[in-house]
Amino acid sequence: MSNIINAVARALDVLLYINNQKGPVGISTISKDMGIYKSTIFRTLATLEDRHFVQQDPETGKYTLGVSLFSMANKITLYDVFVPFAKQLNMEFKETINVSVLDRTISGPYQSVVVVKEDAVDNVLSVSPQVGSKNDCYCSSVGKSLLAFSSDISSENLKTYEFKKYSPNTIGSYDELITELAKVKRDGYALDNEEQEVGLICVGVPVFNKKGETIAAMSVSGPSQRIQHINIENVVARLKQVTSEIMELV
Repeated sequence: MSNIINAVARALDVLLYINNQKGPVGISTISKDMGIYKSTIFRTLATLEDRHFVQQDPETGKYTLGVSLFSMANKITLYDVFVPFAKQLNMEFKETINVSVLDRTISGPYQSVVVVKEDAVDNVLSVSPQVGSKNDCYCSSVGKSLLAFSSDISSENLKTYEFKKYSPNTIGSYDELITELAKVKRDGYALDNEEQEVGLICVGVPVFNKKGETIAAMSVSGPSQRIQHINIENVVARLKQVTSEIMELV
């Protein structure tokens, strides 16, 4: 027992407590239920949030588990669910397949985090983020899918994007992004139509669980000519079919 670090034990207990709740929970409730001073809970949560083990809803101030835990869990749970489907799509389309989750922060821009990746055999893409890498959501198909279909997106956070123009097609303002997200929600899929790099198209769709919650987004990426030859509608249809199968498992 003498080797136990109290601060680490307390942080782990807080994570276990949040995990056992049915929804987001506030500092006062955690403090009361765990019998720990609010100031101590506040510092513990601030540390966990800095490492993305918890995340705070900017509107309610309540906490849920964060993307770091989700990414770690993916290696033994959801990761094992996604990988076979990503491999199958990779074999079918011969293009790069990505699965990403949303990194929510108290303030600042939302980012997508790659958790599963299957590269094209003849990968000639220069924009090809690796597992664990992050990307601003406004200029990627997975990012726009996550923003459009997640229920707790803050408009104030969306306004913090710098809207860097990677190409002439990149979204350049908050108003453009809102218009684009409305289109994504209506169509059920998102495009990165040469927004990060001229000559590259990515087609993305949201991944839902059985409760209808958005847990990830999946995309097919490749050179514009090849994706257009496959036909974007065919890619979307296949992605939606696969994500429907995933939904039955999670």
